[in-house]
Amino acid sequence: MGRSQIMKRLQMLLICLLGVAGTTLHAEGGCPSGMVPEGGPGASSCRPMPGYNQNGAATPAVPRITWISQYGAVAMDTTETGFIGASHDKPSRADAERIAMQNCLDLGAKKCELLNWYADGCVALAQGPTLFAVANGNSPAEAANAAVANCKEASCKVVYSNCSKAKAVR
Repeated sequence: MGRSQIMKRLQMLLICLLGVAGTTLHAEGGCPSGMVPEGGPGASSCRPMPGYNQNGAATPAVPRITWISQYGAVAMDTTETGFIGASHDKPSRADAERIAMQNCLDLGAKKCELLNWYADGCVALAQGPTLFAVANGNSPAEAANAAVANCKEASCKVVYSNCSKAKAVR
């Protein structure tokens, strides 16, 4: 066998090896290793092969998340001072209301009244020269827009806004 024949055979072998190396091999039905076709002949989906790669270890549990509501409240002295007391991120409605009222009184107000409480959301208080309005929303902007719209005075401005969103606990 001459040198040129050996070179031709080596070239052919190299071409064949490169052709095979560039091909992705799949398990039965075109599914990757550990998977089997689902749905019969010509199926385009794969599912895990029963018992594949199970070494007796338990599947890790998906962490369970519990959502705990958070509350807020707004109180205001509407007759004398106009002082505003508020609370947010409190564990109960009662706590939120009590703290908002206390914050209003701590500012020097004499006749605070509870205007609003909210849970897992946002609140805004808009005030004008003679009117005020409070509103809730899913976002600060939503609450503010609603409060200004409810105030019905062109000069109403948002004077307070905050959010109390539910907390995730594992």
